[in-house]
Amino acid sequence: MIVQAQGLRKAYGRIQAVDGLSLEIQEGEIYGLLGPNGSGKTTTILILLGLTEPSGGEVRVAGFNPTREALKVKRIVGYLPENVGFYEDLTARENLRYIARLNGIPDRDSKKRIQEVLEQVGLSDVADRPVGTYSRGMRQRLGIADVLIKQPKLAILDEPTTGIDPEGASQI
Repeated sequence: MIVQAQGLRKAYGRIQAVDGLSLEIQEGEIYGLLGPNGSGKTTTILILLGLTEPSGGEVRVAGFNPTREALKVKRIVGYLPENVGFYEDLTARENLRYIARLNGIPDRDSKKRIQEVLEQVGLSDVADRPVGTYSRGMRQRLGIADVLIKQPKLAILDEPTTGIDPEGASQI
């Protein structure tokens, strides 16, 4: 089991953002958390990542408690936030090299991996252009490449196809 949550709750004052969520996600499974704005999807993601503490319930990510073992969770989880940011003056390839270094991936290993993820997300033809010239959809693709570069055990994507055309969304 890669994710287990039982009776998960999160309150912000009187506002109950997450109210008794229970779920189990198996390794290799694709799971979609759907709901209207304000229904607690992003709050749930933040709890899974150890970025906010639940008000109640229990959660495990790959057997780790995200609140108490946040660094262990961060090592094995890739996260694409709703609004991803990159260095505008750097190319996609340079941004990914920087991210690989931050994740302790040696340059000798990252070069091949960067090329592979750029091809996976359909950006290899524009990999050496500054990210500041990219459309929103291209930036989103680069965000997915950012997640994939570290070869996570679990990828959490918040609004992953925002700004991507229907054909591109299907491709991803």
